[in-house]
Amino acid sequence: MGGWPARARGCLGSTRMMGASPARRVALDILLDLEDSGAYARDALDASLKVRALDRRDAGLAMRLVLGVVASYGCLDDLIDAFSDKPDRMNSRVRNALRIATFELIYLGTEPRAAVSQGVELVRDRARSATGFANAVLRRIAECRDSYLDADDVREQGARGRFAASIVSLARRGGLPEWLTERIVDSIGFDSAEDLAAAEFEPAPVAVQVNPHDSDAEEDLRRIVRGAGNAREGFGEPLANGITVQEGQLPGAVLDVPSARLVGTDLLKRSGVAVCDLNAQVIATAALAEGRCLEVGSGRGTKTFVMTAQAQRLGIACSSVALELSRRKTSLNRRRLERAGLAEGVRFATGDGCDLDQSLRDIDGEAEGRALFASVLVDAPCSGTGTMRRHPEIPWRLLPVDVDEDLPELQLALLTEAAGRVVPGGQLLYATCSILKEENASVVNAFLASPAGAAFSLEPVSNAPAFRMDVCEGAADYVRAHEDGRGRFQTVPKPDGFDGHFCARMVRRG
Repeated sequence: MGGWPARARGCLGSTRMMGASPARRVALDILLDLEDSGAYARDALDASLKVRALDRRDAGLAMRLVLGVVASYGCLDDLIDAFSDKPDRMNSRVRNALRIATFELIYLGTEPRAAVSQGVELVRDRARSATGFANAVLRRIAECRDSYLDADDVREQGARGRFAASIVSLARRGGLPEWLTERIVDSIGFDSAEDLAAAEFEPAPVAVQVNPHDSDAEEDLRRIVRGAGNAREGFGEPLANGITVQEGQLPGAVLDVPSARLVGTDLLKRSGVAVCDLNAQVIATAALAEGRCLEVGSGRGTKTFVMTAQAQRLGIACSSVALELSRRKTSLNRRRLERAGLAEGVRFATGDGCDLDQSLRDIDGEAEGRALFASVLVDAPCSGTGTMRRHPEIPWRLLPVDVDEDLPELQLALLTEAAGRVVPGGQLLYATCSILKEENASVVNAFLASPAGAAFSLEPVSNAPAFRMDVCEGAADYVRAHEDGRGRFQTVPKPDGFDGHFCARMVRRG
């Protein structure tokens, strides 16, 4: 990787702290466990007794360190290896200790002397003989932080291969692979990609959809919001009456709920609310229509909850089928809706969305023919690049072949199969939580150009039936503000903003 001109951020001195902090020691233990188990970071943190034993401040730091290292480890390793004589011989304990300190230096802005000293102490706890090496490596990293993020090494060499310095700098600032950063820029433009990179190490805001059957949920949320001092909720009318309290808010949606306070209540346990990103709620609401609705890829049922809650709140008379490949997720969906009192009129099916004749055979049998639907939502498996700050494993586990071939092929197959289940005049929605055009616009274009898509016309998401209702006027304005010239809905993560989601709405000609 070469060297960077040193722009020191202050004297590092030689002060030594007495031992690594509890938060950093716990973070190191969890990172080592993740390497052995291959588990997801958030699952490991939720299950960790060591994290629970920390006070609130230390627990927060430990979680941020683990999630941050997992999200950026490729960048961290490149930087560590650049200052190591024999990086291949570094044991995992030393490497993960260096990753923690490097993450603090590069992305958290921890005071350099503290970050270096704590990194050395972490190494000392695990490999005393490597403390001198760790001190030397971390000091050099601290000195080159700004030059590294600015990609000065690439600027000095000109373009390195096909990656210009601006792309490399953007990748480093977001802790992302360079190939993925190039795809992101190609898909959403450089300015939006900068917003995404700036949000990668910040917590995503939490939004919930309120259960209209839970008479206490609204007051419980008011108490949580007021106690935290949040301003974006601004309750002014009962949620059940369809309040619009902020640009883009849907009826029944509450934004910026403090997650720690929410977890401290029984709202989730009793299904008084469902946690769901605002933009995912927009898509679920767009999928509503009078008559029968089909949800392909219902997962654990978050969008199912929103659809059923919104249908009752908005007075949309519909029944629905929630189809999911995983039997366990189907069971979780069913149990939550039953607990919420929202299961009436919902059928649950387990099966492959690429073979609806088999998966919906019981539904078809009752209909005495192939069941058709007024609205079909294909919530397609995708890269999840719009939700990377929530799922830190995504950027470094994702491969080019996933977004070039495997995922688009599956997505197109699901969309093609679902098209045959839409009634004339009905709508077909294709949704992902990706920001990559390979999975979004390209899949929709390929479908519309196919024989199956010839009967469909692309229509604005903002013209979906629910958004034509007066109570959803504010939400419709929000959707229009995020539509492209062809009416396709696309959002991109940014600091204090919600996740990246895509939705295209196609109507079957009569």
